[in-house]
Amino acid sequence: MFIKRRRVAIAVAVLLMVACTFIVFVHASDSASLTRPAAFLLSTLAAIWLMSIWRSRTYAEQSLNEAKLIVESMPGLGWATDAKGNFVYVSPSVIDYVGKNTDEFNQAQRTGLEAVHPEDTDRVTAAWLTSMREGTSFQSVHRIKRADGEYRWFQAYGKPHFDGIGQVQGWFGTTIDVDEKHRAEQRLEDSERQLRTLIDTLPVMIWCASPSGEPTYPNPKTLEYLGATFEEIKSDNFGVVHPDDVEGFQSAWAVCVEEKKPLSLICRLRYNDGTHRWNRITAAPLLSDKGDIIEWYGTNVDIEELHQIQEELRSNAERLRLMLDTLPAFVWCADPKGQPTYFNKPLMKYSGVTLEELRGVEGSGFAPMISRLVHPADAPALLERFEQSFKTGEPIAIKYRHRLATGQYHLVDCRARVLRDSRNKLSQWYGVIVDVEEEAQAQVKLQKAQHQLELATRAASLSELSASIAHELNQPLVAVVTNSSATENWLDATPPNILRAKASAHKATDAANDAAEVISRIKALFRQSGGSKKAGNLNDVVLEACTLLRERITASKCDLRIDLEPNLPGAQFDKGLILQVLVNLIQNAMDAVSTGNGAMRLLEIRSRYKDGTIQVDVEDNGVGLQDTEKIFEPFYTTKHNGMGIGLSICRSIIGTHAGKLWASQSEKSGTVFSFALPLSGE
Repeated sequence: MFIKRRRVAIAVAVLLMVACTFIVFVHASDSASLTRPAAFLLSTLAAIWLMSIWRSRTYAEQSLNEAKLIVESMPGLGWATDAKGNFVYVSPSVIDYVGKNTDEFNQAQRTGLEAVHPEDTDRVTAAWLTSMREGTSFQSVHRIKRADGEYRWFQAYGKPHFDGIGQVQGWFGTTIDVDEKHRAEQRLEDSERQLRTLIDTLPVMIWCASPSGEPTYPNPKTLEYLGATFEEIKSDNFGVVHPDDVEGFQSAWAVCVEEKKPLSLICRLRYNDGTHRWNRITAAPLLSDKGDIIEWYGTNVDIEELHQIQEELRSNAERLRLMLDTLPAFVWCADPKGQPTYFNKPLMKYSGVTLEELRGVEGSGFAPMISRLVHPADAPALLERFEQSFKTGEPIAIKYRHRLATGQYHLVDCRARVLRDSRNKLSQWYGVIVDVEEEAQAQVKLQKAQHQLELATRAASLSELSASIAHELNQPLVAVVTNSSATENWLDATPPNILRAKASAHKATDAANDAAEVISRIKALFRQSGGSKKAGNLNDVVLEACTLLRERITASKCDLRIDLEPNLPGAQFDKGLILQVLVNLIQNAMDAVSTGNGAMRLLEIRSRYKDGTIQVDVEDNGVGLQDTEKIFEPFYTTKHNGMGIGLSICRSIIGTHAGKLWASQSEKSGTVFSFALPLSGE
């Protein structure tokens, strides 16, 4: 606009000078109308005027170039408009960014608004129209589209310039890229908004206080919990604290404010229903670079349920401690490495030492306890077992002799297990020690009594076997006498019959050997045995038992059937004890078939190899049993004159051989008593 005005002024001056020159030469001869000097003067004035305009134009162009150089050197997008808002100049940076020159901006008749983001157009337009209407500065933050289509945030500044009479001639402005700043501010605003929303919606009581400790902000959760307004809290900050806790709270808070250190305490706060609930109150100061308090930030956490649980746990722990101290057992605990951490009072009283004495030096584990309280003969094995369990976590189960406060030793049973955490790591060892001295002595007495019962059972069988024994001994003794007499007669003959005498002597010797064998079988049955286990064949024992009972079996008119598996593997057993078991089972079977009311009396004995054991069955066809397990209980009998201890002793004998004795119903009728023994070496 300014350039156009200068061009018009120059054109007018040139035309005036040409007109003056023309007048001078055309009318030079006409002295009445215009003199030559006057024309020359007029031409000179026109030339001076023209030179002035030329100089002004040159100065204006120079100033404009300098202004353009300054604008184009400035950061941002420079621009200028006329009074109507049309662009009269845009810097190269505008052209580079938007991709349009001045004429293209003005062609759209929107003063560059087509480059503004559609969401910002109305706001920018309103601000620009206000500046044009009021002649004031223009300022706006909006998005401008780059040539590649991307929008970025810019800060636009425009200042009006006026002519001599105060009329707006146009606006000079610049638009600075503030995209990063605006986005950072936007992110900050979003963060602050999110933080405020988070603080106001968190189920936690959050509050702020001034450097002196006066409340400045409680979040809605705090007001809701306390059932009070901010004004009420501000007027009486400690009014929501339980009266018994106010003094402690005030003194602790005053110290924290004075020393600028965090606050952490537990007290009771008034709940919105009027009751008081336990809260954990924590606060920390925000300090300046100089160490001055800027503001306090704190939280209140309701721990009423936790406090009740802790009180209950403390009460339970006290009850547990009292229980452990009154239990008739000795309880101990140790850490994962085996260092003792607890011994109940009965254990310390039983041992005559204190916990500190038992623990010894830190890290020494159970070694002091073992060396002081364990019998020297048992200490090495116990220490090795403990060390292995503490390394592997295996349960502890061991018996040893424990030294009492009196100096005596009692047999105790020590058992312990380890508690593991959620990651399966060893957490704590818990153990118990039980005095089993009386039990051990009672067990010894029981074993002696059981052995006496076994002998009594054998003695009770003597009367029943007496007839068989007498018959077994009578036959070989008669043969000895007869053959001895015959030998004597053959020797008295004339001449003596030596051959016949020798034959009779041999027969007498054989008969004597038979009698000796009968005596050996009787000794085997009644001798006090129980520890001489040897490898042997159970078939031989079965046959020997049948030989001992041959007379009674014949007298009972039983049909005896023996089915023994040939080449039976050997078993490890005490011959006398197993012979006692077989005699008892065979006699019970004969008693069962004696009530058969004239039916055929069947007695079958079998042996076989089965499932890695040697099994012997004694089967009868008697009346059978209703309870095949109760029959083995001591003093339970189905006989009219029975004692009820025979089968119990038989099961005990088989048990000492690592075997099994049981009864079952026969497939036809009657009962099958079976026992199984492991093979030799198993």
